[in-house]
This record gives sequence, structure tokens and C-alpha cells, in this order.
Amino acid sequence: MVYAALVILLILLLSLETIIRKKFNIERRYVTDTKGKHIDRWGRGMLLLIAISVLGYAIFSDASGMKWYLMGIYVAQFGFQAIMQWMFLKGSKEYVITIVYLALGVVTIYNIDLLFRDLL
Repeated sequence: MVYAALVILLILLLSLETIIRKKFNIERRYVTDTKGKHIDRWGRGMLLLIAISVLGYAIFSDASGMKWYLMGIYVAQFGFQAIMQWMFLKGSKEYVITIVYLALGVVTIYNIDLLFRDLL
């Protein structure tokens, strides 16, 4: 039963972007097609460097510490992406999809122990 719920959740998440795009009439645009391309690359590179630097501390912490590490990295990455989309994709609502996935991801990571408790 739990496996079926996870499969249904996965299918819903995969179709969520299409549903949001149709509901809010959002066309697909990319930051890399604008003048913010270099800022986006540098920002993602800095986030990656920070994530790798802090990873050593997160590995040797308890499960709660690892969960907060994953949430922090997730929020930083998707938050940066939403800000870049909002700044450089004027007239587009592409950032709305990013914020929806950010919220769903944070809730999922926070409750990950509840999701997999029944599976183990």
C-alpha cells in the first residue's frame, strides 16, 4: 500500500509542472538565454562549492543534521533559481513553478523519516 502511494505521488509530481504551466499560462524560458547567464553560472558554482565544503560536517552528524543539511542546500539552490528567474525573465512567471517545487521539496525532506518509516 505504501509503495502504491509513493508511485501515485511520483506521478503527480511529474505532471505538476504541466498542470501549473496550463493553469497560469506560463511559457518555458531559461535564464541562460538572457544576460544573467554568467551570474547564474557563478552563483550555482558558489552554491556547489559551499555544499561540498559543508558536506563533511553533515556526513558525520546524526540523521537530523543530515536532514537540515539537505533542506538548506535545497532551499539555497531553488531559492537562487527563483530569484534569478524573477530578475532576468521579466514578463514570465517561470519562478512560480520553482517556488512550488521549493515548497513541496522542503515539506518532503522535512517529513522524509515519516515517509520511509513504513518501508523499512
